Amino acid sequence: MNNIIRYAIIIFILFVGASDLCLAQDSLKEDNSKKSVSVSAGVDKARATIGDKINYKITVDFPEDIEVFFPETKDKVGGLTVKDFAVSDIERADGRITRELSYVLETYKASSYIIPAFDIRYKEKLKPEAEVEVAKTPEIFVEVVTVLDADASDVRGIKPPVSLDKRYFKLYIIIAIVIGVLILVAVVLHYIYHRKQRETESVPEPLSAHQIAYNDLESLRAMDLVSKGQIKEYYYRLSNIVRHYIENRFKLMAPDRTTEEFLVEMTVTGKLTGVHKELVGNFLEHCDMVKFAAYGPDSREIENSFNSAKKLVDETREILLEEVDNTGVN
Repeated sequence: MNNIIRYAIIIFILFVGASDLCLAQDSLKEDNSKKSVSVSAGVDKARATIGDKINYKITVDFPEDIEVFFPETKDKVGGLTVKDFAVSDIERADGRITRELSYVLETYKASSYIIPAFDIRYKEKLKPEAEVEVAKTPEIFVEVVTVLDADASDVRGIKPPVSLDKRYFKLYIIIAIVIGVLILVAVVLHYIYHRKQRETESVPEPLSAHQIAYNDLESLRAMDLVSKGQIKEYYYRLSNIVRHYIENRFKLMAPDRTTEEFLVEMTVTGKLTGVHKELVGNFLEHCDMVKFAAYGPDSREIENSFNSAKKLVDETREILLEEVDNTGVN
């Protein structure tokens, strides 16, 4: 009887321990699920014809206490031209955020394209010393064909060759020679006419880096994105204007690099003064806060960001020869 009681106590203790272990494992799984970051990407069509719009979307699902860093917007993705770009956030009741990066892609060249995998970096906000982790989007294959290839069922077979009557063979040769001479004369006259026309017309000189930047800044202000509530889109475009200006003016590869990579290169270059390096660094870090950290700037900060971009162009622009002549400097 005592042995039976002893065995029952041992079985009860083992049962309670196993239950606690299962509960601890379930709690750990639930905590890991809350901290997980999931990434997906896809296109609305894997086969398109030339000129079609291809919608490419990156979706990242992450907890609100995770800081996510997204790739910079570029002019091309996998060889396809970016015609439009938008970012949208969905905040859920379970404390997670779903962010979608939508690209509208287009090409006029038939080929096979591979949209490469993008690195989505993230880390915990409350732990500055936490290691940055990386999640990759999948590679996407897209085939772009001509309209003829897309409707290849309408293509008919080649007819067999038609034999020529020998009686008309010499006549065909004479006609071909006359047509060839006429075409040659037309080509020569066309060349002479356009050559004279080019000599009489003045070719406009290309715009300088700062003139392009000024035009882009004015176009951005005219779009009035701030009053429409498109703050992130405004900062995306503003930072791209500054990055392209720096590339055109100082031959630094700013548009294709992350902010951290560019700032590291900028610290060792002698093409910018210390004041301008600090101005560019503060400007790009502020833009990244708005674009990737869901920071909401007020109207004064937005205006200051625009003024900082224009100030950088004003103070670093190339002094053209005609401007020196107009000021009377010898």
